[in-house]
Amino acid sequence: MKIERFTVNHLGENTYLVYDDTRECAVIDPGCYSDDERKAITSRIAQLDLRPKYIINTHCHIDHIIGVNFLKKTYGIPFAANSADQYLLDKAEAFATVWKWKLDGEISIDINCTEGTEFQIGNSILKCAATPGHTPGGMVIYSDEDKFIFTGDTLFRGTIGRTDLPGGDYDTLMASIHNRVMRFDGQYEVLPGHGESSSIGKEAASNPMLGIED
Repeated sequence: MKIERFTVNHLGENTYLVYDDTRECAVIDPGCYSDDERKAITSRIAQLDLRPKYIINTHCHIDHIIGVNFLKKTYGIPFAANSADQYLLDKAEAFATVWKWKLDGEISIDINCTEGTEFQIGNSILKCAATPGHTPGGMVIYSDEDKFIFTGDTLFRGTIGRTDLPGGDYDTLMASIHNRVMRFDGQYEVLPGHGESSSIGKEAASNPMLGIED
């Protein structure tokens, strides 16, 4: 699969476009808010002659979902996320106000993304694993064939997700990272919700927040 990253909104959120040779694609964590940010994504989709099939979210904080309805309306595609984060969607308008954003209507989950959920993108498969802690419905989305993992705000290059927001829990996050994320082979590329990419191997060796023992 091929992956393109768009760093959007003033929180520096990473929105990803993932596609294969069939030209089917999915958008991961659409935090695009401004007209220019949204145009950049839709123009790239048009340029590559892609056919959007899904919106898939690692979690539902406002900086990751502010572009969901725009893409749903533009392409008529479903939104997949874990239903444990519905409370964040219920309060999305209030969260948007904090950042002086305007939410374009209520956001509803069309596909409940849970442990083991799979999404067919052309000839490729994206799989989901539950990694609560940053939010109760936190997920990672990965490809075994191409060895990459979208970690959202669970694991970053050199650090981990914060747990001081409503619904966050440090012990739960650390259990998700140790028992789920770090079980992936070291070759897997880590594609986080903010910041630069890394790999499972690099984070196992050098992330000071993990304290992983051999």
